Amino acid sequence: MRYLSILTLIICTVSSLSVNAARLDSLLNLPAIGIPVVSYAPETSWGFGLAAQGYVKLPEQQKTSVFQLDGLYTLNKQWYVNASGNVYIGGENPWQLHFRVGYKDYPYRFYGQGNEVTYSNSIPYRSKRGTINVQTVVQLPYHWGIGPALDCLLERNDIQIGEVAGAGQVSLIGAGLITQHDNRDITYYPTKGLFFKCQLLYYGAYSEDRCHFGYIDADLRHYIPIKKDVVFAWQFKGTCLLSAPHIQIPFQIKPSLGGGDLLRGVKGGVFRDDLMLALQSELRFPIWSVLKACVFAGIGDVYNWNKWHWTTPKVGYGMGLRLCINKAKINIRFDVARSNIVKAWDTIDGYSFYLTATEAF
Repeated sequence: MRYLSILTLIICTVSSLSVNAARLDSLLNLPAIGIPVVSYAPETSWGFGLAAQGYVKLPEQQKTSVFQLDGLYTLNKQWYVNASGNVYIGGENPWQLHFRVGYKDYPYRFYGQGNEVTYSNSIPYRSKRGTINVQTVVQLPYHWGIGPALDCLLERNDIQIGEVAGAGQVSLIGAGLITQHDNRDITYYPTKGLFFKCQLLYYGAYSEDRCHFGYIDADLRHYIPIKKDVVFAWQFKGTCLLSAPHIQIPFQIKPSLGGGDLLRGVKGGVFRDDLMLALQSELRFPIWSVLKACVFAGIGDVYNWNKWHWTTPKVGYGMGLRLCINKAKINIRFDVARSNIVKAWDTIDGYSFYLTATEAF
């Protein structure tokens, strides 16, 4: 079957990387490095690109600041380029600046909105999207932080359908407040601790409809050590949009399920609406040396404030391998997943495959 050939290729890739783990470790601990990137997801097919990272520890700061430039081209004729960074500044009262600037040119399908959509009613379109995201967090006692946030989105698309907010062109600018709590022991592969982040933003759409709405996003993660190198991790994520009943919010900003990080096994971007709720968990355990594994499961759905409709929640589950490539515990991640809404048009023989870097949460 087709997915067996993909699995064989990925196993060979992981085997090759494990042989060169020491070399990768030494390279990734240099002040700067560029490495080739290979990824796979149902939404993109195979992707090939380059990621460059730079590391610097600023004066009177214990944490290392990271800057990254990455780009990717996929076999689905999608491409993107991003520049991002996490900058830690200050001594006794440090603060953190996170920024991300990106541009992508992607062909998509518009499936409509709601928790029951079909492929037969979907519409193909192409999107050219630029984004800017800036968050500043001032560190407070007891691992808390607070600060302003700014989010900008500009998109042109060729959706051939009327009466869809966001069709044609949309310009969104959101500003507000972010608060977070983070006492994880390791950023990229935590073994214990709690992470909580909440964003409260107010958006204005500077296009023909000029709509305004509120945006609330909450992300809670907990990492519980069971025994040496065995960790149970869980995450709750909820996102909602608030507006007057007559306001038509552009579909691009509406929360959605699925993809490589939230409810693996469900195709990303298919189910979207005013409110999204999801809960997922992982059991992470070692296999040998730098090789680890996990089993995971998640459940969630989307809902509309004005036309509330209950349906069977979406469930995704599966297992994966992790290859640690440096002392910061950055992993190459390979996951195989299924869902309770398996459809031939978004999976390979019922399975979804994900090959990327860093953890889902």
